[in-house]
Amino acid sequence: MDTGTISPGVPAAARTPAELLDRMERNLAEHVSYLHPALPGATVTTGDDLLVADSGINDDTFNIVAAARFTPDTANARIAETVRALRATGRRFSWWVGPASTPRNLGARLAAAGLPASEYETAMWAPLAAIPTAEPLYGLDIRRVRTPEQLADFAAIQAANWTPPAPGVLRYFGLAVELALHPDSPGQYLVGYHRREPVCASEVVLHAGVAGLYNVSTRAASRRQGLGGAITLAALHAARDAGAEIAVLQASPEGEPVYRKLGFQSCGRFTEYAVVP
Repeated sequence: MDTGTISPGVPAAARTPAELLDRMERNLAEHVSYLHPALPGATVTTGDDLLVADSGINDDTFNIVAAARFTPDTANARIAETVRALRATGRRFSWWVGPASTPRNLGARLAAAGLPASEYETAMWAPLAAIPTAEPLYGLDIRRVRTPEQLADFAAIQAANWTPPAPGVLRYFGLAVELALHPDSPGQYLVGYHRREPVCASEVVLHAGVAGLYNVSTRAASRRQGLGGAITLAALHAARDAGAEIAVLQASPEGEPVYRKLGFQSCGRFTEYAVVP
């Protein structure tokens, strides 16, 4: 990661690494929580030093802890009380530690508190002005989600990332239809249809001065045909059309080379720590 000042000529949101990483984590916090108000029993607890999003569903895809801003003096106590409260719910949570999370040894402190690291992803960013032009892909019709039926298609593609398909994903988006489709929603959803069948999807969240790219998925039977790249570019162009100048994302090891080809560069790492009852 380049820890110096980012060169002039890029949008102000990315002028320094610290500013960019803070915006990236705040965008992630919004992504994991903005639909929760639509769910019965869900809560979003925000404070000066942490966000806890509890969907009320026993699925750590939607039960997230993020944006920790602890001090070295308060970290151990805050970790202990947070983990105690999460375990008391009887539900699974994921605690995401990003490059702007503090203290800097937060991951080691979580591990010492008994939370195993379960996933690693690369933090990446790109100026949207440099994103390549999207080339039409024969037979692929990409649509912005505007109806409950289209949102159900989006949810089905996401759920299919698990075998069998994750019922919690279908339930979550089924309950959140009205809020997800609200004109003021920070999220935009896209679905790609091939021969009228939903085959790929993506989501972009506009918050904290950046556009966060999430949930890029392609059905297993339709992979390696360029669909993932096409739905990714569609989301990035939608973000640029909405006025965003910077895109951010968390890339899996498999996805990182793909994003580099689109102009993204790494700027840190996100680590997921599992919280189990």
